[in-house]
Amino acid sequence: MTEIKEREDWAALVAAVHDLSRVLRASGERAVGLDAITGSEHEVLRWVSARPGHPVSAVARGLGLQPSNVSTTVRSLVERDLVERRADRADGRRALLYPTARAVRHRELLDAAWTRQIRRALGDLDGADAVALRAAVPVLDRLAGALDPSRDPVAAGPA
Repeated sequence: MTEIKEREDWAALVAAVHDLSRVLRASGERAVGLDAITGSEHEVLRWVSARPGHPVSAVARGLGLQPSNVSTTVRSLVERDLVERRADRADGRRALLYPTARAVRHRELLDAAWTRQIRRALGDLDGADAVALRAAVPVLDRLAGALDPSRDPVAAGPA
C-alpha cells in the first residue's frame, strides 16, 4: 500500500513539473511576442546556450537524442537566427554551435516574463506556498542534475 501511494506521489510531482514547464514556455513566448519554438528546439537551444562551442554530436549525446534529429533541429534554429555554426579552429572540418545575440536577448526576455508570471501567480497563493516553493528550488535543481546526464561535464564535453 505504501509503495503504491509513494508511486502516485512521484507521478503527481512529474505531472506538476511538466505542466508548469509547458504553461510557462507557452505563455512566456506569447507575453514577450516571440514566435513559439518546438520542444526539441527549446531543449537544443538551452543546451547550446549553457555550453557554447560544441558540435552537434556533443549536443545529441548530452540530450540523449539522435544526431540526425539534432542536426535537423539545429538547421531550424540557424534559419531562425538563434544558433550559429562556427568552424572549429582546431579542426576546420567540424562546426561548433553558439547561441546568437538574438537568442541571448530572447532568453533575457523570457526569463523576465517568467519571473513576472510567477510573482503574479504567487500573489494568488498562500504566503506559505511561496516560502515552500523557494525552499524547493535547490532540491529541484539537484534532482534535475541527478536525472540529467547532460549536466555531467564528461557527458557534455566536446566530441
